[in-house]
Amino acid sequence: EVIVVDNASSDGSIEMLKQKFPSVKLIENKVNLFFSKAHNQAFKVSGGKYFLLLNPDTIISGNAFKMMMDFMDSNPMSGACGPKLVDQEMKHEWSGEKFPSLLYGLFELTLLNAVFPNNFIKRNKLQPAWDRSDTREVDTIGGSCLLVRRDIIEKIGLLDENFVLYWEEIDWCKRIKENGYKIFFVSSAVIIHLWGASTNLLKRSEKDKYYIQSLLYYYRKHFGFSVFIAFGILNIFRNMILALKRRLFLWA
Repeated sequence: EVIVVDNASSDGSIEMLKQKFPSVKLIENKVNLFFSKAHNQAFKVSGGKYFLLLNPDTIISGNAFKMMMDFMDSNPMSGACGPKLVDQEMKHEWSGEKFPSLLYGLFELTLLNAVFPNNFIKRNKLQPAWDRSDTREVDTIGGSCLLVRRDIIEKIGLLDENFVLYWEEIDWCKRIKENGYKIFFVSSAVIIHLWGASTNLLKRSEKDKYYIQSLLYYYRKHFGFSVFIAFGILNIFRNMILALKRRLFLWA
């Protein structure tokens, strides 16, 4: 079962799908509803035992889908799983991480993760020492390719549409684990991911805006209102620093 949600594209995608792939279930949005709303639309018309989130900037390698489904069938406590993501040179990308800690959010908003990208807080989340060559339980799987059991979605709810873009899969994985299910990284299943291709139409400032909005909402939802207020104040200073940096760059 293949469902395509078209977020108001203008490149002839809809016409091509109707002509070459008439069996595909097509949802045509007049405006870009972004990640969460579009995937929720797809789930509502789907009927499978499993529901797969798949970005358009991916290339399927071999029997990756079957490998993931076979793994889920063999592990009834697995609520979701994801493949090994690689770039076009077959080098692995970051998927299969730990949940972001309170300090991780603090480091993001104070730009410490940008200035010191190899700091211990960021490394603890990304797990860079792990080469992704083995299957193991993880906290989160990237939303570019994520397989979830249908009955679990019906139990915990759809993607939270307050996340316009970014962080929505982290929230979903957290809810899955909070309901007693496990999440796995399946190393034998491989998907090529053309990192960022699906968001390259957005300006850098737009992507940053959505990223920070989602970050603040995530910490409000899972860490409480006081953390949200503190992070909101930090974000004001972050914006001031970035604005000053842009101005100095223009002056230079």
